[in-house]
Amino acid sequence: MMANLQRFGVLLVILFLGDFVESIKWLSLQHSHLQWNLSLASHPGRGIRSGTSSPCTIARRRYGFVKQQAKLCRHSVEVMPHVQAAAVLAADTCRTVFRQRRWNCSSIGMAPVLPPDLTRATREQAYVYAISSAALTYTMARACSSGGLHQCTCAAKPAAAPAGGQFQWGGCGDNVQWAVQFARRFIDNVEKHALEKRSNGAAANLHNNRVGRKVMVESLRTQCKCHGVSGSCNIKTCWRALPAMAEIGARLLEKYTNAVEVSEGSIAEEVAEERAPKKAKRAVGTQLLVYLSKSPDYCTKDEALGSFGTVGRHCNVSSSGPESCRQLCCGRGYRTVVEEKIERCQCKFYDCCYVKCKICRTKSQIYECL
Repeated sequence: MMANLQRFGVLLVILFLGDFVESIKWLSLQHSHLQWNLSLASHPGRGIRSGTSSPCTIARRRYGFVKQQAKLCRHSVEVMPHVQAAAVLAADTCRTVFRQRRWNCSSIGMAPVLPPDLTRATREQAYVYAISSAALTYTMARACSSGGLHQCTCAAKPAAAPAGGQFQWGGCGDNVQWAVQFARRFIDNVEKHALEKRSNGAAANLHNNRVGRKVMVESLRTQCKCHGVSGSCNIKTCWRALPAMAEIGARLLEKYTNAVEVSEGSIAEEVAEERAPKKAKRAVGTQLLVYLSKSPDYCTKDEALGSFGTVGRHCNVSSSGPESCRQLCCGRGYRTVVEEKIERCQCKFYDCCYVKCKICRTKSQIYECL
């Protein structure tokens, strides 16, 4: 009886919070093979008409675009392949970062139908919002510097003079400033609309979006190229560029680990102050991810909580980290499975015409959680 009441309570929370996850449904583009009408790229600002066959309409109907995103799609369709690339990048990065943990980000692949772990304002949802905002910023900044978009170009040269005068600013830096503005239009405007409707959790989503982009901005680093006779590097040209997305994912993992539980009212107040005139603002904790609901331990399968469990997951018997059999199997133990692999080996090329190989058998042990 008590278990049923608890489950009913969880379902009420899902229904209560489930109206504020619209802005990450676009991550379902990771599965899309939409053909964007890129011929319109030669007509800047012309846009694309809506209709049943329009890729933007299909994105609205099948891939979770909300009204604001579909409108932006129609106006700037040439940007959409990069949005689609961002969806793939966000999903791949999340799954890679969490692949050895109890929650392994597998639920991100279910978009646009999102399971409860991404609708209950958990710290996992906070990470997905941050990584999706960061990935969109990343792909747009790179698209600008590679010449893939007519709306933007290389980043402006830094105002500060080169340190020590040992190099000169040049090259084509990643245009993070333009990318951040686009991400705000594509993602944040959805949450701002929800915030005006007093949708629960929108303020937390908006905050976590900004954390993801802030990590991206702070990750810019100086890259240089040498010029001179025989590579002497008499002249060095430098620009500001982003690191690999894996580094961004790892930095956000630290913020996920140190995420802070807050109340809806407190984070809404902070976001309101952040949007207020400059003189009215106070310091906001933009360095931290925030969440509203505690996460399950993800040990056992519970669809109401969005937990897929860890039964059958491979663990590391010699590790003491999150991928260890002790932690990943949640104390239930594990079983040892012997795998035999048969493959060609020790191949040699004879004369001119054929290759002769031996057949090798190798055995390995894997460990599966009970």
